[in-house]
Amino acid sequence: MRKRKSSGGTEQSEETNGGERSLGQGQGYRGEGGSTVRVVRVSAVGWLCLGLAVGTVCGGPWLRDLVDLIYGYRWNHTDRCIMETPEDTGYGVDFCRTPVDCGVCRDVDRIEEVDVDNLSVEQFEERYAYTSRPLVVRNASINWPAMEVLDYHWFKNIYLSDPEILEKEGDECWFNRYKTPEFRNLRSVFRLSDSRVSMQSGRPWYVGWAVCHEKVAEELHKLYQRPTFINPESTPPKKPWIFIGTPGPGAHFHVDNVDLPSWQAQLAGVKTWYLRPPPECYWSCPGNLQTTLYPGDIIVVNTNVWFHSTKVTGSELSVVITNEYD
Repeated sequence: MRKRKSSGGTEQSEETNGGERSLGQGQGYRGEGGSTVRVVRVSAVGWLCLGLAVGTVCGGPWLRDLVDLIYGYRWNHTDRCIMETPEDTGYGVDFCRTPVDCGVCRDVDRIEEVDVDNLSVEQFEERYAYTSRPLVVRNASINWPAMEVLDYHWFKNIYLSDPEILEKEGDECWFNRYKTPEFRNLRSVFRLSDSRVSMQSGRPWYVGWAVCHEKVAEELHKLYQRPTFINPESTPPKKPWIFIGTPGPGAHFHVDNVDLPSWQAQLAGVKTWYLRPPPECYWSCPGNLQTTLYPGDIIVVNTNVWFHSTKVTGSELSVVITNEYD
């Protein structure tokens, strides 16, 4: 080993061993063949490994799941829409919807109520029809023949009157068994025992379906009409939906994917409705809303905007008929 003066006047050590020369950490040395070999600091390797680890963690799928959990919904980054699940399990994708303009619920802190005699067509159109503001209209269907006629046995008799009626299937024949697993289709609904229908035995049950069968729809139209507060020039009701079930759980919290806002008439039994704003409006709109419908009442709600669930209360079978309006 020998010492030499640097240009700054300090001394540096220099070791020669077979043509190799140590010049300090992070620098290089020239080997016997004249090639230069770079020495990488151990600290640099550590930072590189740490960067790879952070990138792997932050770019992993769990981070996206965490963000979805914080926001309260699953975002489709490709189509830029919110994915909705078909059930309350959180699995699967039913449809992808456009985020809601939170202005429709920002000032809605309750479900308003009005008697049908105090609600004109003009008032309904101005404040409720197209604003997504939910409304309960009391005594709106008390004069419909359906109030006295429609029950489980009426539907069973007409659906079983012609074997071909229940053979019709397709997307227009929507059916939802909700939390009644033994209901595979509409046919199985009409196989219930009388004691189960009358709630004398078995577990609670609840079901909904679209009336896609022409004969049934024609007979139903004889028993109800367009609510008096809806504009007479509105498209006449076409394909109704039926929701029927015993006291107990009804529909789980969900949002619909239908063409238009709708009204739902409580023909029998008592049902409580629960509404909440869509999750993207959590910080902009008030919290959950609640109301109870009795026979003769109609609720008007845009189910494409408001997440909703129901519960049948009281002691009687609940029967509801639903239709859209434009």
